Amino acid sequence: MTSSGSIEEIDFWKLALKIHDLSEIGGKEFESSKLLINILKFHGFKVTERFLNIPTAFKAEKIIGNGKPSVAFLAEYDALPGIGHACGHNLIASSAIFSAIRTTEKISNGTITVFGTPDEEGSGEWAGSKIIMANAKAFKDIDLVLGSHPGDRWDVGDQTLAVQDLEVTFVGRAAHEAANPNIGRSALDAAVLSYNAVNMMRQHVRRDVNFVMHGIIKEGGTASNVTPERAVLTYGIRSSDLEYHKELVTRFMKIVEGCSIATETTFSVKKIGPLFSTTKINRTLSNKVRDNILRRGINCPALEETYSQMPKGSTDFANVSQVVPALEVSFQVAPEGTPWHSRQSLEAAKTQRAREALFNVIEVLSDTAKEFTENKRFREDIIEDFKSS
Repeated sequence: MTSSGSIEEIDFWKLALKIHDLSEIGGKEFESSKLLINILKFHGFKVTERFLNIPTAFKAEKIIGNGKPSVAFLAEYDALPGIGHACGHNLIASSAIFSAIRTTEKISNGTITVFGTPDEEGSGEWAGSKIIMANAKAFKDIDLVLGSHPGDRWDVGDQTLAVQDLEVTFVGRAAHEAANPNIGRSALDAAVLSYNAVNMMRQHVRRDVNFVMHGIIKEGGTASNVTPERAVLTYGIRSSDLEYHKELVTRFMKIVEGCSIATETTFSVKKIGPLFSTTKINRTLSNKVRDNILRRGINCPALEETYSQMPKGSTDFANVSQVVPALEVSFQVAPEGTPWHSRQSLEAAKTQRAREALFNVIEVLSDTAKEFTENKRFREDIIEDFKSS
């Protein structure tokens, strides 16, 4: 069937390496998705392909005993354009698949589900597919969601940043820059003015919201002697405070409008993908997962220590955590300080260290899922935490 052998021969590590080799970008993960689906079918899961009409998404379900409660694992398998699996999604895919399989082998009652969630990196049409699924109420019958992400340390309870990506297009009027510049209206001037004005906003925001803003001038003209009639900016606006994030976007829009007026150009703004939310931390769940990590002899900082650190990124997993109790555990596959989305992290995602960490995270997640199905008090505490946070 594949160069990795038959389905019967593909274990958790061979799967991770195969996904790493396939290196398919978001929305184009056709071979990776099919491989995961075939493994789940072989292990008795009922699979819905093209879930929610997303070409490379799927939902796989296996009912054990009375089918209650329900636990879902989220699989990512998209690579980064140009560099491959430098975010380690090959490991996330294997973790989800084999955590689910191991859980079904350990429990007497429950429904175990795997959602195949494409394009977490936001490369294509189905960017942030978990958000699409959450908005479509795909998790309404799920009691617990578990996920994982490789990195340079083990921890639970990472904060994340809400982010909205925006594209701003300015339209001016072309003219000869020497013969009749008075007729021209420069879209590039509007873009440069906006770029500088937005930078000035940085000093005048709250310090406790982890504000981050990053942008580029994507287009700025075609010839130096022609007034640029079109210019395009792309920006990402991030914050750890979801409500304040709305205010930041509103202020950004006012700046763009003002610069358009000042340069006598017109503008339009479109969202690039959906709004990625902040992560809702479940303390009961986080502490249990940490206990399971510590029991394996792995160092993992206390939740309070992790939660107090400055958030560094954004993920569509956060949107899932807003609608159902959920946790994404970070597991170490590279030395601390290794830059992510780099050649170093690309290589780290296929090392012996990654293999050992992947084995451990599969056992940690499946042990947590097993306890959730068996321990009513544990379930109730998680639900109470979710409602009160």
